[in-house]
Amino acid sequence: MKRATNSPLMREKNEKIILSIINKGPVSRTDVAKKAGLTKAAVTIMVDDLKKRNIIIEEMGTSDAVGRKPVMLFLNDKAFYMVGINITRRDITMGIVDLCGNIVIKDVLPIDSPNNSFEMIEKTFKEQILKSGIDISKIYKISVVTPGPVDVKKGIILNPPNFKKWHNVSIVEKLTQKLGADVILANISSATAIAEKYFGAAKDNENFVTIQADEGIGSGMVINDNLFKGPCELGHTSIKYDGVKCECGNYGCLEKYASISNILAGTKYLSWQEAVDNDDVIIEKEAEYLSTAIISANNIFAFDKIVLCGDLTYEPEKIIKFIVENLEKNMLFNNFPQICAGKVKSKLLIAASMAIHHFFT
Repeated sequence: MKRATNSPLMREKNEKIILSIINKGPVSRTDVAKKAGLTKAAVTIMVDDLKKRNIIIEEMGTSDAVGRKPVMLFLNDKAFYMVGINITRRDITMGIVDLCGNIVIKDVLPIDSPNNSFEMIEKTFKEQILKSGIDISKIYKISVVTPGPVDVKKGIILNPPNFKKWHNVSIVEKLTQKLGADVILANISSATAIAEKYFGAAKDNENFVTIQADEGIGSGMVINDNLFKGPCELGHTSIKYDGVKCECGNYGCLEKYASISNILAGTKYLSWQEAVDNDDVIIEKEAEYLSTAIISANNIFAFDKIVLCGDLTYEPEKIIKFIVENLEKNMLFNNFPQICAGKVKSKLLIAASMAIHHFFT
């Protein structure tokens, strides 16, 4: 848990810490002060200000104990709204969600060239604001997620594989001009990790990694309850030093073996779902590849949980069984991370989660 600092210069940071505490569940002012490491007086000042701004509300809680019911703080989920834009190789999903991740409106657009797509996004954004009746001043942030790699600081999509038309696109600059709002960029893997942290399988975990298999292998890490901002390319972990050469220049990258397209190559299956439905030996092979990379990463970070996302969430117990068996045989430590399937399936929520994360951190 982050500790707050009782200083006027740290007011904004302290406010976000308080909001983050309230977001994890109804809580009293006294408990907020304890968890934030602030005085009750300081919390009272900030809580009263947040109430005036209608960001939080205060209501009587429920209690089985005899006596006065506790007064609890709740987040006002309609205080602000986030726009999520999830750009994939197949389509663009965009819409509006509230602070608690409830979807207000959603549209799916065809993928096109960047310029044509920006025109569609601008038109759809205006239509969604109109249809939802939301005051545009309540749009806190617009979060765009795309395949990686991306340059988050410069707001540029770099050179994702099989996404050539979108290489080196200054997407944050372009959409800020089009939409007239604050736009942030993240790769889909980081956004997936944050979505699982706020709304999915890792809500109670401070150290975990998400692994997504599709055209490639995507991964996102949360370490000490913070999104790991450095390179997180588990897909380019070498599992065979003399293996197939990868586009990145390395040999034996996990992605060359465990991406869905590669694991199915040369088989009769057109999808991972078909292979799983037939209980094919491919499942065990995929588990072996993933386990090799998981063990290497876990030896460094000691994760609490490994969250499988994307296609791997289809009947996940089948592949999880083999991954667990591999970890038990080959892990250095006895405290094995829990292996589970991700819960967040909404492309819109995955994108909007990054804006929500910015609100609380």
